[in-house]
Amino acid sequence: MIKFIPLTGLLFVGSMQAVAMEGCYLKSDEITSLVSNESEGKLTYIEVSKVADDFFVDGVIQGGNFHVCHIGSPLEGDEDPLKMAYVDSTLVYSEDDPEYDINCKLVFSFEGGKLTISDTNAHCARYIFSCGAHAGLDGVVLPKVERKCPGSDA
Repeated sequence: MIKFIPLTGLLFVGSMQAVAMEGCYLKSDEITSLVSNESEGKLTYIEVSKVADDFFVDGVIQGGNFHVCHIGSPLEGDEDPLKMAYVDSTLVYSEDDPEYDINCKLVFSFEGGKLTISDTNAHCARYIFSCGAHAGLDGVVLPKVERKCPGSDA
């Protein structure tokens, strides 16, 4: 017997395995200052939420020398989360600006309880989210945790 389940923030892998995308993806990193050589533990996290049929993400990626990358609305002065499209079992944000040769494609994929971020040409990190020189997005992998993300209202 085949059972049909409506899509409600679930990612289907294989024929019957479902992974909920919503939640907190988080890890702790030891960040070292290149000036003072002092280290401090910092949290890198992404919170994925769903409202109606829309997915939103918000978070902070820590990088070397205490540089950060905040993932949220790219509009200046807007503190809202970033709205992402559900495409082929991933979450995708794209922004193109041919005048400035910007081709940002941010992809979040989910597998094995982990979120993997792809920004292959680094345009999202450089031009859309203004990440610090030592903070990038491509290749960041975060495990899903059973707790609230820092700064979460949920």
